[in-house]
Amino acid sequence: MKTLSLLTALLLACLVAPAWGAVPAREGTKTGPADEKKPAAHVALEPGQADTLAEETTAPAASSKARAWTHPAKEFRGIWFPGRDLLVSTESLVQKLDALVKANFNAVLPVAYFRGYVVYPDSKYLPQLPDARGGDPLRFFIDEAHKRGLQVHVWLEYGFYAYHTPDATKTPSKGPWLDAHPELQSVSSKGDRYIHNPAWGDFYSMCPSNPQCHELIANIAAEILERYPVEGINLDRIRYAGENFCYCDYCKEHFRKDTGMELVEFAKGSAGEKKFLEWKRQQLVKAVETIRKRVKSVRPDVVLTSYVVPPDEKNNKAQPWDLWAKHRLLDAIAVSMYGRNIVPDAEKAVEILGENKDILLAAISCEVPSNLYLDNVEKARRYAPLGHITWYAGQVDDDLQGLMSGPYAKPALNPFARDLETSSPKKNSSE
Repeated sequence: MKTLSLLTALLLACLVAPAWGAVPAREGTKTGPADEKKPAAHVALEPGQADTLAEETTAPAASSKARAWTHPAKEFRGIWFPGRDLLVSTESLVQKLDALVKANFNAVLPVAYFRGYVVYPDSKYLPQLPDARGGDPLRFFIDEAHKRGLQVHVWLEYGFYAYHTPDATKTPSKGPWLDAHPELQSVSSKGDRYIHNPAWGDFYSMCPSNPQCHELIANIAAEILERYPVEGINLDRIRYAGENFCYCDYCKEHFRKDTGMELVEFAKGSAGEKKFLEWKRQQLVKAVETIRKRVKSVRPDVVLTSYVVPPDEKNNKAQPWDLWAKHRLLDAIAVSMYGRNIVPDAEKAVEILGENKDILLAAISCEVPSNLYLDNVEKARRYAPLGHITWYAGQVDDDLQGLMSGPYAKPALNPFARDLETSSPKKNSSE
């Protein structure tokens, strides 16, 4: 896959990916959930997707001559599991977990909220993903991961994205949440009611400003914590779809109440545009405050993290991860650094976070050539000593040997483990 051209890879993805997982995972700048996620070698974007993907993929490869690996005693080594890697045979899943433990990963981030559904049964808030019905794949995954000493941080991939469809003009549904609550739909300044991505199709977003949407994410996270013994919750897409969102009735009414200004399409660089950006950032501070309060009321010890867009996309999505860090609303922030060389984004992230850089995690991609991925693991240690998360489980197999003989040659204790003396993954799950 890593040697395919971008065009070839995109064509193959469309042809062979299952219907529920044909889209990337994260939009925005990280290759996200189904619309734009991680920019790695960059075809499948899951945790967020980068808008700068095309540029990244054509950038010259970074040098990979240095092989002086460091081996931190403590380091978060996580990896995302999107739906297409979670909903596989139990045998395949167990084999994957065994391989990750052998390669000295110490945390896994399985998706639980995806494309407007949850993957577990009998939720009070959303229906179960059709492909998962008849079982509880999240329960099985958590049990098997814990048997192997892996921490589990459940990933709420879709965040404020409510649904994905290959073609909104042919699909009347906006997903179960927005079908039931159409008044919560996010709307662009032009009146557009979905986000079109030429490569992946159409995405619907709920209004990121509306407290009802904040409560939905908070309730899903709390429900998971009430049912499953997981170590963490990993947020995603806690952001606006773009700089021209959201102009729904709620945003118009409350922007006017809060600022005394009418919400219109402001001129670039104008005082109104700056006011609207700051207002949106404050709504997302409120969103994470709501989520944090809810999850900590259920499990005070739970680790709350989020994948966030790269520094250059932060304002486009009005994602205030600098404020989340300043107010210590999250235990760690995984900044998207999916390119072939993570240093530019890493340096910007450190500068933005300032004295709060201690909670920085590097979100890196294994979809770049293996030598660059391994180098990026080592580079991440200079900027984010807390650790890093790899995008994604489905593409890491051909990197595992390199990790074992290189940057992951020695195990590392998980910095979020309550008992660091016993937090190393178990090499042999049968013992």
